[in-house]
Amino acid sequence: MDPSSYIPRYLERAYVESHPDLSPAARELVREQVAHDPDRFAGDAHAQALLSYARAHGALMEELARIADVPDDEFTRRREEAFAMARDRLRAIADQDPWCVDAHLVLIQLSEIPLDACLGDMIELERRVREHLARTRPGFNPDAPTLWDAEAFEGAVDFELLTTGDPEIVGWLHALEALAQGCIFTARYRAAATYARLVMRAPGYPSCAVGTLLLALARLEDEDTLFEVAQELGEDIEGLPWFLLARAILLYKLGQRRSAQRALREFANRCDGGAFFLLNPTYHDPYLPVRPPARTTWELSHQAVWEADGILADTPGFATWVESIEGLRDIAEEFAARNGF
Repeated sequence: MDPSSYIPRYLERAYVESHPDLSPAARELVREQVAHDPDRFAGDAHAQALLSYARAHGALMEELARIADVPDDEFTRRREEAFAMARDRLRAIADQDPWCVDAHLVLIQLSEIPLDACLGDMIELERRVREHLARTRPGFNPDAPTLWDAEAFEGAVDFELLTTGDPEIVGWLHALEALAQGCIFTARYRAAATYARLVMRAPGYPSCAVGTLLLALARLEDEDTLFEVAQELGEDIEGLPWFLLARAILLYKLGQRRSAQRALREFANRCDGGAFFLLNPTYHDPYLPVRPPARTTWELSHQAVWEADGILADTPGFATWVESIEGLRDIAEEFAARNGF
């Protein structure tokens, strides 16, 4: 979740809880005012740290967008400058507030250490935050089907609001999602599946953790579980690039080449840009802290192929086989011409 989504929810909820007699019209006015001037509602150090993080994160992402089309040498220099500035700002926020979780998480991701060490730091952050949430959030239970024990509450409860309106819970989910993706990149496929399944249980939390799960299952050649997941999700998964690509990878690895070819053709035909990114690996902005929402349909295909890169490289003959499939190059070239690649 972007901080522009969950932080205003938190500020609004905190204000309403401290003013329980507000009318519905007054609550709507609070929502508008929070959106217009969030600093006015940052009444404590934690809220101020959250807004500082939102500004630091926004500045970093804006700079990465600005330099996307500059020459390579300038791109590398300006990206490192942006990362260094972000590290300084995030370090100051993290020192100020131990529970501004996203500041700690992005600071870990931007640290200049090997990926395995980075994963170790994220595992420690996730553990620390999970234990903190268990102590401070009545009803929070990471083992429950929706992460909350319903019997701990009286009356109807909006579990979606409890989850997505709490920056510390959102930060914990971001840490889990980042761990799932990091495990995919480092060939820890069972761990990736475990983290992804936990993220998928969060009510109202927008993610594509199922994509991570599907790729992990394909790499593990777990055909039964992959199609069980697909059946559980039904129509919601039919056009998902991760599913269509994972199915093609799985069938190829199982030696079912005819079925794999049909699956890959379906991926290429149904997922805008899928063939192009398979045949032309393309740089992808880093996930800070997690996979961003796609602005176009082809960005979903780009994300799916980029996340599967290690699996594709680790599957002997797959790249050559993809190149040999008739018509795939034509689909890729049509997409490139249409989108200016």
